[in-house]
Amino acid sequence: MMKAVILAAGKGVRLRPLTDNVPKAMVKLKGKPLLEWNMEILKECGIGEILIVDGYRKEALEKYFGNSYKGIPVKYLFQEKQLGTADAIRLADKFVKGDFLVLSTDVIVEKSLVEELCIIDAFEDYDAIVVGRKVEDPWRYGVLSYGNGELKDIVEKPEPGKEPSSIVNVGIYRFNRKIFGAIKLTEKSERGEYEITDSIKIMLGAGAKVKVLLYKGNCIDIGTKEELEKAEKEI
Repeated sequence: MMKAVILAAGKGVRLRPLTDNVPKAMVKLKGKPLLEWNMEILKECGIGEILIVDGYRKEALEKYFGNSYKGIPVKYLFQEKQLGTADAIRLADKFVKGDFLVLSTDVIVEKSLVEELCIIDAFEDYDAIVVGRKVEDPWRYGVLSYGNGELKDIVEKPEPGKEPSSIVNVGIYRFNRKIFGAIKLTEKSERGEYEITDSIKIMLGAGAKVKVLLYKGNCIDIGTKEELEKAEKEI
């Protein structure tokens, strides 16, 4: 059965004071932690094991969820320093043998997307899948350059008017084990982190096939208190 990695090491600085004593993943939305929203979806989609990358104030998170979630085994991978998404995913190297999903704590999507990502036969010809969605202000995000459904490049926060498309990176992925080799070759970005988007570019440069999966459903991205308040009304 497929495994899923959830990135949950963030401090959630922009959510203070809600995150003064708990990690961002444990901030409540409609009465339950942000992390639990995606864990529920993974449970409903039949994921075999959940790997949680934690860090800041991890004790609160690990105490709440324990070693299983509604019958699904849960493992914790501790990211000592927040060195980026590629560094976080690297921690799963010893725990996954085949394809696996990557989700973020603060991005909540509909179950149908995760179900589609879990369909093995539909994507067996690809080394990775990047989920994209259409927005009106793509210059604020990582913009996907693609053709015939395949990724060509990811352009981070381009100048307005110079975006290769209006489709941006959601931050949800499906990878095979080639990603770990690419992560080893990934260098720090200008902001001093190892970015998974850079690792994906390395895969592309090595001839890997990366599919862009367009998502048209609801997507709730929570990074600030204002976005959390908005999510309380919308979800």
